[in-house]
Amino acid sequence: MKRGKTSEALECVERLIELQPNEMEWRLLQALCYEMMGHLSKARSLFKNILKQKPLLLRALHGLAMVMHKNHEGPAVFEMLERALEVARRQKKVNEERNIRILVAQMHIIKGDFKEALEKFQALIDENPRDFRPYLCQGIVYSLLDKRKEADKNFEIYRSLVPEEFPQRGFLDDVVLAAKTESKQQLRKELQG
Repeated sequence: MKRGKTSEALECVERLIELQPNEMEWRLLQALCYEMMGHLSKARSLFKNILKQKPLLLRALHGLAMVMHKNHEGPAVFEMLERALEVARRQKKVNEERNIRILVAQMHIIKGDFKEALEKFQALIDENPRDFRPYLCQGIVYSLLDKRKEADKNFEIYRSLVPEEFPQRGFLDDVVLAAKTESKQQLRKELQG
């Protein structure tokens, strides 16, 4: 997939699904392959099937939100995420609720509504100033707005809070570097997939 050979990746993933039909990771990769290939209705269907089994699975919610965004479904994206938030609240799944709220704010970035995104990230920071993710996201938004000072401040807080052993730290550090060095247009293009 990283090499852009999505159809070959899909063949491998579909063989893995035959061997391990209950492995959720393969189903997520299958849906992602279809999304990357531009088969949005197939990807949407696959993400929805995953969410029937695991309604709060963040990667599936993110995948479905991106497919809906690419399909120009506008407000329906946020309605779908709001329903997931309600499920998390009803089930008292605090971590999942917070993760979905971060995803909602990220979707506002992708939509281009930076003011709303910044407000949502700030509310998350106010609730839990030890969570590094909203700082990282705010830094990206400020980079998109060409507000270097604010971006650098948020990236510095992010760096001070993200654990050394965090599995995606290298990837996130690359995101910070890209936000600091790439043009606004290039960064927006990458964020919107």
